[in-house]
Amino acid sequence: MSFASFIWEFIDLGIGFANQAVSRLFPFRRINARPDIAWDVIGVASTVVFVYFAETLLEVPSDWLWSFAAVDNWSATVGAWPWWVSGPLYLVLADLGGYWAHRLLHTRGLWPTHAWHHSPKYLYWASGLRGSPVHTVVLLAPYAVVYVFFPIPDVEAVAVAIAIIDIGNQHFIHSNILVPFHRQVERVFITPRFHFVHHSTIRSFTDSNYGFIFSWWDRLFGTYTDPDKVAVDDPLGLNYENSNVRLLLGLPPGPSPQPSPASGRGSGPSPQPSPASGRGSRDLSA
Repeated sequence: MSFASFIWEFIDLGIGFANQAVSRLFPFRRINARPDIAWDVIGVASTVVFVYFAETLLEVPSDWLWSFAAVDNWSATVGAWPWWVSGPLYLVLADLGGYWAHRLLHTRGLWPTHAWHHSPKYLYWASGLRGSPVHTVVLLAPYAVVYVFFPIPDVEAVAVAIAIIDIGNQHFIHSNILVPFHRQVERVFITPRFHFVHHSTIRSFTDSNYGFIFSWWDRLFGTYTDPDKVAVDDPLGLNYENSNVRLLLGLPPGPSPQPSPASGRGSGPSPQPSPASGRGSRDLSA
C-alpha cells in the first residue's frame, strides 16, 4: 500500500469514528441489537481488499473506452470545463449510476452478492462497509464509467473534496444520527433515517430508498418510502439465516445437514423465508 493510500485509509477511519461519536450524542432511533464487532472488522478489512481489486479490474473497460478517439476527445473536452460545472456534474451522474447499480443488486440473480451488506442488525459506519466482491464491483462500475465521460476536474482540491464527500456520505447514511429539519433536508439529500428504511427486514422497505447522496432519484423512479411511515424501532438485517462466511463471499444459504438413518434427527432444510415474512421467496436468490 502506498503512503497516499495509507493516508486515505486513515482519513476514512477518522470520518467513520467521528460519525460514531455524533451518533452516540444525537441518535435518531433505538436499535435493539448489539454490534458484531469481530465481523464488522472483517467486513472493513475485506472491503479494503475488494475495492483495490475492483478498481484494478475496472481499469480494463475504462481503458477500452478511452481507446476510442471520440471518447478520449470528449473526455478531454469535459475535463477542460470549469471545476464548478464538471465537479457537481460528476457527483450527480455518478450518484444516478449508483442508484441503478444498487437496484440491480436487488434483482433475483444478484441479491446473494448484496445480502452481506444488509446482514447487520446493528447499523453503524463500520457495518455499513460490508460488501462481497461482486457487490463491490457492481457498485463501483458506474463511477468508473461516469469518470470516463465526465472526469473529475484536474484540480487536486476538487478531487480531494469529491473523495471526502463520497467517504463521508457512505459513513453518514449508515450512522444513527439525528439530522435537524430532516424532512426539509430529505427533499434533496439522503439522511440516515431515509437510508435506515432500506436496511429493514421488511421487503417492501428494503426494495426502496436506494439513493446514496440525492433523494430525488427514489422519488423520480417510484422507489421512495417515507421514513415517517416506518416504525422508529423497525428491526434491521435479514429475515433468514445464512453463515457470515457465505454472505461475505456473496453466496446464498447452503443446504443444511440431512438427518442420518441412525438418529432420525437433523436440522432439516435451510430456513425458507415465507411470503408473509416480508421478503417472500426472493430472499434466497434475489
